[in-house]
Amino acid sequence: MSTDLFLLYRLLRKSYMMGRTPMTLAFLFQTTFLIGILTVTGCSSKLSAVSATGTVMHKGKPLEGASVMLGRGGRDITKGELAIGKTDADGRFALTTYVGPQEELKGAVVGKYDVTISKYIIPPGMTEAQYKALVAKVDAISASGAMMPPDQQLPDLVEMLPAKYSAIGKSELSADVTAQGPNVFQFDLN
Repeated sequence: MSTDLFLLYRLLRKSYMMGRTPMTLAFLFQTTFLIGILTVTGCSSKLSAVSATGTVMHKGKPLEGASVMLGRGGRDITKGELAIGKTDADGRFALTTYVGPQEELKGAVVGKYDVTISKYIIPPGMTEAQYKALVAKVDAISASGAMMPPDQQLPDLVEMLPAKYSAIGKSELSADVTAQGPNVFQFDLN
């Protein structure tokens, strides 16, 4: 199980238990979809994947911490229709295709994909230190079984990228994963 997906699940679970609402409808959809990857039951896959990597640049600089999702068809994970990666400090990512709760394939299944690239950031007007301090406070209150008062809830994270890159069904990005490769994708976002 991917550590990033588990952490995302924990964040949503805490948010729900503390009475917070999801960040945005798009985030809710994408997050629910990712959590679905963890809960789908299935048997061993007969799918195979090929290596698929790439780089994401934003305004000429590497974009760190962005989620890269390649989806096709109905985005059915049991059919290998969804591959996910996360960018590192150099903007590089390697895709993984999840085909069940305990099975993942390194790379992506051959096919044409719609691509979404998303990065949620701390809301304007708040520093990272302030946000982390508030998260620590919320975690401490949550650990005691209490709920945060409505006026002290964590503010919603905001999508850094426009819908033409980050929204499923609206993204203008695409990728064609081929059997012969090299399947190294460069996404330059303005």
